[in-house]
Amino acid sequence: MTDAEKVNILVVDDLPEKLLVYESILEELGQNIVTARSGADALKQLLRHNYAVILLDVNMPGMDGLETAALIRKHKRFAHTPLIFITAFLDDVRPLQGYAYGAVDFMLAPVVPEVLRAKVKVFVDLFRMTQEVRRRAEERVVLAEEQLRRVAAEEANRRSAFLAEASGILATSLDLEATLRGLARLAVPALADMSMACLADQNGQLHHTVWAWAHLSEGTSSRLMPEVLHLPARFANTMERVLATGRLELVDNLDQPAPKSPGAASLTANGWPTTIPEFNLNAALVLPLQARGKTFGLLALTFGPSGRRFLPGDLSLAEDVASRAGIAVDNALLLRSIQESDQRKDEFLAMLAHELRNPLASIRNAVQVIRLLGPQEPQLQQSRDVIDRQVVQLIRLVDDLLDVSRITRGKIQLRPERIEVGVVVGNAIETSRPLIDSRGQELNVNLPGEPVEVEGDPARLAQILSNLLNNAAKYTQEKGRIWLSAAQEGNEAVFRVRDDGPGISPEMLPRIFDLFAQGHQADYRRREGRNPRAEEHHQHDGGPA
Repeated sequence: MTDAEKVNILVVDDLPEKLLVYESILEELGQNIVTARSGADALKQLLRHNYAVILLDVNMPGMDGLETAALIRKHKRFAHTPLIFITAFLDDVRPLQGYAYGAVDFMLAPVVPEVLRAKVKVFVDLFRMTQEVRRRAEERVVLAEEQLRRVAAEEANRRSAFLAEASGILATSLDLEATLRGLARLAVPALADMSMACLADQNGQLHHTVWAWAHLSEGTSSRLMPEVLHLPARFANTMERVLATGRLELVDNLDQPAPKSPGAASLTANGWPTTIPEFNLNAALVLPLQARGKTFGLLALTFGPSGRRFLPGDLSLAEDVASRAGIAVDNALLLRSIQESDQRKDEFLAMLAHELRNPLASIRNAVQVIRLLGPQEPQLQQSRDVIDRQVVQLIRLVDDLLDVSRITRGKIQLRPERIEVGVVVGNAIETSRPLIDSRGQELNVNLPGEPVEVEGDPARLAQILSNLLNNAAKYTQEKGRIWLSAAQEGNEAVFRVRDDGPGISPEMLPRIFDLFAQGHQADYRRREGRNPRAEEHHQHDGGPA
């Protein structure tokens, strides 16, 4: 027997020779014999070890055995440790006191060795049995805790995997119909036998519903409109309350028929036949779809044929899914709203362009009349030609507005032709000259010594250069200087526009050629003595100023 397997026996007596006798008698038991020569010493030993049994001499100087027993019993750890009193004088009072302190036996000294060993052995064996029972109980507790931890870990892994799948499905598309369909399919059969992803209008009425059924092999879904929905009254009332309050509700023991479409055994969604089965709803969980403080739909989960019920873990998981779904559906709704607004904008621009064509046509007709019937003074002819060219360019721009979709995709049709660089520069200057002259600015133009032709769209080239010149004029101080140069470099014609204004901030340079990019010129305006808050930020349409 190893020391670890031995149990402790405490022997308390004030006489060394008696302690020696007790040790020799109990030695055959093969246990650890611990001795103490006083009650105080015994209490110290109790703090160090646990004991199977305590042999306690009644008559000891100072603190006797009964007083020691009383103190031992006050310690919670030793409240039930067996006590055997040994005394040379047995009377009627002391046994009563001893048993009151929890004594299991009284023995007269001198003791009979065989009897003492037999009695002590009983308590040693009992102590061993108790320890074994405790050890096995602790092992069972540890095993149970380990199983609980394993189950919790498996549940956490299942939950994480499911939520990861949910996030992936909900983030796959910003299309509203696809998002609702993915949400409905996601919930079955993991969370329910049947699921409904519903949208509500501004009046809190359901107007769009996607269903999914767990029993269908493909997991198909059907979109049912409210006029074909026949929901059990208790179920429908629950959905109305959740839409109104924004708080989930669990309805148990429904025992009502599942909703079905009147007069139609099957519906078709995305080309798949979907039969709505007939079964009783056992339980329903209705969760709000929310984002940005608004409730705009529902996720309804129900159990029927499987006989399942919603567990606490299911509720928590469903809440998490509904929370993520709310954000996904809200994003899809926002995208749809943006697309609708963009479509309305495109329709407005197309209508505007259409309406502009009539007055532009009238202006051009008037110019042609002036050309045919008006006086032939050179200055008047020059002004007439300017009007005609600018009207032609306006008509070209209006034609572009008629096809807004091509503009947004960057597919504006170009009409390239061979044109001389000087003509392009002249057309651009003609457009920008009024602004430059109104600010008293000096424009220096440097053109190639020999004619240089380029292959390009004359209107677009002139538009780009005039935009650059306009920006230079806008953001250069009055009476400032602007330089426009054109030169042939290899097989390319290069145009450059410079000015002596404040320039463009470094952080704006990477975005200056983006569509509708704008630069902030507050510092320049302060230097000019103007209030930057009172002026709008001008738009760089064709490039840097």
